[in-house]
Amino acid sequence: MSTANKYLILLLFSLSMYLPASAQKIKVQIDSPQGLKGRKAVLSTCERGFAATVHSVKLGYLPLELEIDPGLVPDLYQLHVSQVNGSLFFFLEPGTKIQLDTTDLSRSVVTNSKSNPEWKLFYESIQQPSDKKIKILSNGERRARKANQTDSLAFYVDKQAEERKDLLKKTGEFILLNPSSFVSLYLLKANWYAFKNDGVFEKLNASLAGHKNYAFLKAKNRGLVRN
Repeated sequence: MSTANKYLILLLFSLSMYLPASAQKIKVQIDSPQGLKGRKAVLSTCERGFAATVHSVKLGYLPLELEIDPGLVPDLYQLHVSQVNGSLFFFLEPGTKIQLDTTDLSRSVVTNSKSNPEWKLFYESIQQPSDKKIKILSNGERRARKANQTDSLAFYVDKQAEERKDLLKKTGEFILLNPSSFVSLYLLKANWYAFKNDGVFEKLNASLAGHKNYAFLKAKNRGLVRN
């Protein structure tokens, strides 16, 4: 096989991970008060390095039907609703139900999604505390930079690097403790650059193999797809 043909096959394989060739209708129920009926809701994937898949719909009385490749769910989605503060990050699966909060969308309640409690566990115990620390340190860095305080600036920069390293460490631990979780699969893909040489992929349970992210990471792990 020529080099050109080899790269063509690899390119087609990579693209096939994101093409909705076998898309099916997946039902999602969004319950909202009367005042939100007719509002625009936007659901988008939370991909890094790839264009997000976006679904724009109007809230109504019936469950929504989204055209999604079943091999791409469960997956992390973000929900925005026009004229409502905040946004909701949740794991979308067939049959997911969302009870909207009208004052802060992030407080909306998600049920009928096995992966979402696992996502909340990771987010509330690992991601959110780290984000808060980074925000405090970033504000300190900004003040030190503005005041031209070299020592303080170096302190805040170093502390942010340490916090990001600690976040990756805890993320890796979460993945290893939850090898059958689609949340772990998402986190491994999102942080592949940090874990690609640590043998983490091999620790994932084969029950995740039906998800396209698993196939994609398997190819990356074998060097078939460039990092």
